Amino acid sequence: MKYSLGIDIGTVNVKLTLIDQNCQTIYTDIQKVDQGPFITVNDMLKRLGQQTPLPDIASAGFSGPATSTMTQELSWNQFSSSIAIASGVLDMYPSARTIIYAGGQTALIIELEDGLDKPWKVYSNPLCAAGTGRFMEQQAYRLGIDMDNFSAAALRFEGNAPRIAARCSVFAKSDLIHLQQKGASIEAMLYSLCESIARMITSLRKGAFHEPIYFVGGMAANKAVLKALKESISKRNQKEVNITIPENYMFVESLGLAKLSRGKPSKVELIPQEELQDKYYELPNLKDPGATPKPETGSVKESQKAFLGVDVGSTSTKAVLVNEAGKVIAKDYIMTAGQPVEAVKQVFANLVEKGAELVEIAGAGVTGSGRYLIGSLIGADLVKNEITAQVRAAQDIDPDADIIEIGGQDSKLVIKKNGVVVDYQMNKACAAGTGSFIDEMAEMLGISVKSGEFARLAFKAAYTVDLGTRCAAFMGQAITSAQQQNVPIEVIAASLSNSIAKNYLSKVVGSKKLGDNIILTGAVFYNQAVIAAFKQELAGKQITVAKHREVSGAIGAALLAKESKNQQASAFKGFQEVIDTQCNLSTFVCNSCDNNCTITRMKLPDGSQAYFGSRCDLYDASRKTQKVKTPFDDRQKLLFQHYSSDGKGPKVGIPRSLLVYDYAPLLIGFLNYLGARVILSGNTTKQTMEKAVELSYSDSCFPVKLLHGHVESLLENDFILYPCSIRLGEKEDDSNQKYACPLVQASPFIVREAIGAGKRLISPIIDFSNGEEETVNNFAKAAVEMGFNYREGKRAARAGLKAQRDFQAEARKLGEKTLESIRQSGKLGVVIISRSYMSQDSGANLGIAEKLAELGVVPIPIDFLPLEKEKPETYSDRPFWAYEGKFISATAIATRDPRLYALTLTSFGCGPDSFIIKLLEDISGTKPMGQLETDEHAAEAGMVTRLEAFVDTINEHARSMKGKNTAPPANVYRGTTSNIAPNNKL
Repeated sequence: MKYSLGIDIGTVNVKLTLIDQNCQTIYTDIQKVDQGPFITVNDMLKRLGQQTPLPDIASAGFSGPATSTMTQELSWNQFSSSIAIASGVLDMYPSARTIIYAGGQTALIIELEDGLDKPWKVYSNPLCAAGTGRFMEQQAYRLGIDMDNFSAAALRFEGNAPRIAARCSVFAKSDLIHLQQKGASIEAMLYSLCESIARMITSLRKGAFHEPIYFVGGMAANKAVLKALKESISKRNQKEVNITIPENYMFVESLGLAKLSRGKPSKVELIPQEELQDKYYELPNLKDPGATPKPETGSVKESQKAFLGVDVGSTSTKAVLVNEAGKVIAKDYIMTAGQPVEAVKQVFANLVEKGAELVEIAGAGVTGSGRYLIGSLIGADLVKNEITAQVRAAQDIDPDADIIEIGGQDSKLVIKKNGVVVDYQMNKACAAGTGSFIDEMAEMLGISVKSGEFARLAFKAAYTVDLGTRCAAFMGQAITSAQQQNVPIEVIAASLSNSIAKNYLSKVVGSKKLGDNIILTGAVFYNQAVIAAFKQELAGKQITVAKHREVSGAIGAALLAKESKNQQASAFKGFQEVIDTQCNLSTFVCNSCDNNCTITRMKLPDGSQAYFGSRCDLYDASRKTQKVKTPFDDRQKLLFQHYSSDGKGPKVGIPRSLLVYDYAPLLIGFLNYLGARVILSGNTTKQTMEKAVELSYSDSCFPVKLLHGHVESLLENDFILYPCSIRLGEKEDDSNQKYACPLVQASPFIVREAIGAGKRLISPIIDFSNGEEETVNNFAKAAVEMGFNYREGKRAARAGLKAQRDFQAEARKLGEKTLESIRQSGKLGVVIISRSYMSQDSGANLGIAEKLAELGVVPIPIDFLPLEKEKPETYSDRPFWAYEGKFISATAIATRDPRLYALTLTSFGCGPDSFIIKLLEDISGTKPMGQLETDEHAAEAGMVTRLEAFVDTINEHARSMKGKNTAPPANVYRGTTSNIAPNNKL
């Protein structure tokens, strides 16, 4: 009997199916790809040979990412994964219309009409592991959940799960950390993860899903994902749908390959190893850095006063006891595992075993991502952000040294000059190059970091290769590719260490200029291979590895608590009381306003309650103030002051999105003059974001996605007015044409097609390059489209333009008052360098302006500044975009004024900002400039940490500069990466 063989060479597993001449499956096998796919395939063929003689196999088919390097001599039949999956499902279910496949790093939707006889469609996930099995394994590993228990734990959750990002595995991880620090249950986080995966898969295609629907691939084993997928597709189809999981869901693709290869003879034998190609250029190996301070596990020997520091991080929880001389007398470190309260209890229990109850706690400080929750639980005297805590800990090691700290999820950089912090940076959304990243990559390789095996292997490598410095998800693919090329595991380990150092230096340090002395801290630096990689990359620098590097944040919190205490007794509740406390944590969504905050309620045995997660003081009894009013509130009021829905004409919607945050007076004034009934879409809410992500099928920036949600909410109106904005001012010459972003220019046409708005979406062109007349004519034509006459439309357009000029003039007056108020009050002002649709939309930016005001500084919109007094050409020979020019002018003004500091706020994926910010850093020179990046994910924790650290930094900088002259921007260029200097002089 002749057999046909199918081999599915996946990124995580290889699956094999053998069928007989009647297409009956007689043998299946699966094996994880550990030593490379070809070795794995050979192992499986050897096992198969013990079952069925290999010469009886007449044909073989294969698929997968490793197939491009498969030797041609074998003459195996190669097929795409999509046709193989479809063939495998159709073998059992000929009437299948939709097939959903989710594997280790791939997600597909295959849409069929009449089997494979008619044209069929395939939708696939982008080059990212989000929404796939590998991503789920990484998150389960970080939360301490075995994959065998994942589904059961997730299904135990009942109610509405908190939302986490679906577009990117790194953003999803950030959201999980945010939920963790708010005390969300493991079950809630796991089911939220399943929902995010289901949303990601559902978003791959537009419109309703055709039934019957089949779900295959490794992810089909997870019943919680199946439940979430059913809910997501049912919501899309607006009716209950059924999804079937075939019995052989893991082997559908290999079955299809075996079927497709029938009648196509192949020579089936072991893959010759010498045929494999090595595509990597060999680079120098890692050199052992020599002895570094060894971990210490001290204990308390006698009664004494001490200060407690607790650092509740995303992946680990740490606590230290520091005596009155500032020396660490006891410490403990454990994994947070998604349960910060239980982790703190365990750390305290461990400290008690080390003699902590002999100590009288004179002050307690808390830092880390879970600082607010744990601060209330233990009775902390001080709660501080991680950067400030790290700075304080490093001060006792070397007060002038710059600080490189790598934690479980965050990487931090602090640059000092004469002992004063002048700049800082954190990794933005990406976790590549952090502790959790290296743990996950090592786990993927099957080696241990904690035992020292990783470093020992790395130092055995005769050479290294370049694995890149990309996103954590992409790095996993780079490792898989290296394995597929049979790169030795010790070389991969050493190369990973180099990637971590290079990733940090390129993503976090960037163009910032490091000093001569540098402190390395964070638990990652117990890995000698990582230390070696940093020393090689920073050759010539004096590198110091912190002695207590795994608990340095907790040390800083303890020292800050020590320095902030006077003669008052500490509020610390006591180790045993915290250990014995049975607090009840629950979450709910507050619907009192459009923010729809997810609130965590912590109930303590004494009946007291604490709330976390709100963006106002509705549930927080400790905050006695009302909502803080900011200049952005004044701008918002001025922007929409003439908005009224009392018109008697046609209902015309205006989406509260993108450049409407600049040109609302023009649009509203135009429609008011015509007598139309103006309907402005609501503020950005959680629901708006969910709808926007569902409707936007292009991978654009977050603001462009949001437009979809706002426009969709206006479809019931007669018309929707949303202009196409080309140039936002009169062009000065070809090098400064004041263009809007290309995606913003195209956004009316993108959203029209995505949502099907058709002719109801009216898009007059705004182009002020040659004055206002062309724009007046374009708006007049828009008036005709809405049923008004052309002459009336021109008058309405001029009325709108007058309203726009009035708004701009009034904004400048408000700005003058704001700046004068800052000078009179002695406060610091923070100029938010951002497009108005990010800085003004509090729903999209998580209320940044209000949070800054709560921290004691004044947030300032860029159009409150005298931008017209600055010439962008002084700093850039091609300003090109309108907003680029504004950013340059605003940063120059903020740099020159001792009371002002610049804070850039951008959106993930913004092309112009990716290089504009480098120029702004040059303009700021040695004056601190903050940087924030936000997206559709709702992880406020990291944003708050960055804001707190930024405010601490500028307060310290302002104190250090008091009485000194602030150098103008022309004299403070870093000169590290930019080749553009003032007046074009290098």
